[in-house]
Amino acid sequence: MRECKKCRVEVLDDTSVCPLCSNVLEITEGSQGCTGYPDVKAASRKYALALRLYSFLAIVLEAALITINYLKFNGIWWSAISGAAFLYFYVTLRYSLQKNTGYQKRIIIQIIGAVVLVIAIDHILGYQRWSVNYVLPGAILLLDVTIIILMLLNIQNWQSYIPMQILTVVSAMACILLWRRGFITSPIPTLVAMGCSVCMLLGTLMIGDRKAKAELKRRFHV
Repeated sequence: MRECKKCRVEVLDDTSVCPLCSNVLEITEGSQGCTGYPDVKAASRKYALALRLYSFLAIVLEAALITINYLKFNGIWWSAISGAAFLYFYVTLRYSLQKNTGYQKRIIIQIIGAVVLVIAIDHILGYQRWSVNYVLPGAILLLDVTIIILMLLNIQNWQSYIPMQILTVVSAMACILLWRRGFITSPIPTLVAMGCSVCMLLGTLMIGDRKAKAELKRRFHV
């Protein structure tokens, strides 16, 4: 049994440091009135095993799909779409389902991954620009709506979503730049996304006043 003298806990796995205070654990023969601490590595080991199993199955299945696509090629490499989908779900498992990842980060990763997947599908199918013309600004609007819902559900801590609002404005500005560079050919969805994102951020800063300013100072030291 391993025991932390500082925290008065017993750790059941084979780690050498306390998961609470990072002090070196001492090996003891039996319980000395300490509180038991669970195997902190068990969940991570199961998660890592599931991730490796998924990776193996995805690689095998994708190899089979590529082979079929090659043997029965009809002008479209549809196996690349399945490969992109496998990669997207890997990212979902790798980052979005981890308990130590904040839910705001999970949402952003999910949306970014979905947008990249759709753009990849657009390119594979001949690149008709529907991914950048509509899906990209649509994802920004979806994030705007998600932020509003989260703020309403967590009204006591609404100011914590200001960084996400800034991200939507920066993303919309990037879409404007893509439009000016000719990558986006239908600017109306982009302009709508830009307008909604800017209005949401300005409204939050103006209505929030001191709390919003304090959050900006805490996050960005401004």
